[in-house]
Parts: sequence; C-alpha cells; structure tokens
Amino acid sequence: MKRTFALAQIAAMCLCVAIAVGCGEEETPIAATPSATAPEATPGSPQPASPRPAGTPATAGPTDISSRGDEVETLANTVAQKVTWEDGATYEAPIPDLVFRTAGMPNAGRGHRVEAIWLEDGKWQVIISMRVTDHWVDPVISVDLRAEFYYDEEKAEFTAANGRALFALTGRDSCTSDQPEPDYCPLDKEVGP
Repeated sequence: MKRTFALAQIAAMCLCVAIAVGCGEEETPIAATPSATAPEATPGSPQPASPRPAGTPATAGPTDISSRGDEVETLANTVAQKVTWEDGATYEAPIPDLVFRTAGMPNAGRGHRVEAIWLEDGKWQVIISMRVTDHWVDPVISVDLRAEFYYDEEKAEFTAANGRALFALTGRDSCTSDQPEPDYCPLDKEVGP
C-alpha cells in the first residue's frame, strides 16, 4: 500500500512539473517559423507581407490626392508669409499665426485645425478653423474664426477666399472700410467648394 501511495505521489509530482514547464514556454506560431525554402531576410531587404486573417477586409494605402492634401495642410500650417499691416507693421509668420493676429487679442490662447479640400486641376480649398479664448477678461471671451483660402499647386501660392483670409494675407479688414466688400464681409463667412 505504501508503495502504491509513493508511486502515485511521484506520478502527481511529474505531472505538476510537466504542466509547469509547459505553461512557462510560449508556443511558436507556425507562420513565424521559417521554412527551409524561404530566403533569409537581411537588413534593407523587403520583408514579405504577412497574410491577412480570413474575413479581414483589405485596406488601400493613401491615395495620391490624400498625400497631396496632407502636404497642402502642412504648407498652410508652416510656410511663413510676409504681410504689412495697415498700421505699417510687417509680420512674417505662418498663416495660422496671421489669422490669430486678425482677432486682435494678443494675450488669448488658441487652438486651430487645418483642412485641405480637393477642388480640381491642382486647386485646393484650405480651411483654417480657430478658437480664440481670452482668459484675461471677465467674463472670458471665446471667438471662433474661419479663414478660407485657395491653394494653387502649380503657382505654389495661397489666395484669400473669405474676409478673414484676406485680412490675414493683407493686414486689411475688408469690413471696416467705408464701402465693405460683399465678397469678403463678414470676415468669417463660409465659402463653398
């Protein structure tokens, strides 16, 4: 009886050890195991595409238009424009900074978003949406600005599409003149593509 009990204990211990060893090891997936016929990858050589699981839809990479749109948005966000304001001061800054300057709240904080919309033949509509919040006054003032531009890829230039954009690019408020320009006033009027 003692012998049977001892054998049962040894068998139980072996089973526990086997389970512990098996749980500690990670299983190598079959797809990750190199085959004898697959060439070995070297740094700089293209890696083979991993197969999609069944039922997963294929996704297309970015199109030429979306890549170009990203470039236009980056340009609108970063390329400096030189503008002389009506008061004679000259500023050289990216377009969002010039749009912010049109709000006339130098101590205010701001956030902005740039969006490029494809029109046709290398032409884009670029919209800069900005929220300006002045915490230095009581009550706090928040203003939403919408500057719209056209961008011509061939000429590599931005032109104003609404009054806020014209103000940013020229330093002139089209609504404060004796005869406001109907195409550019009010300043933040939306322009359709």
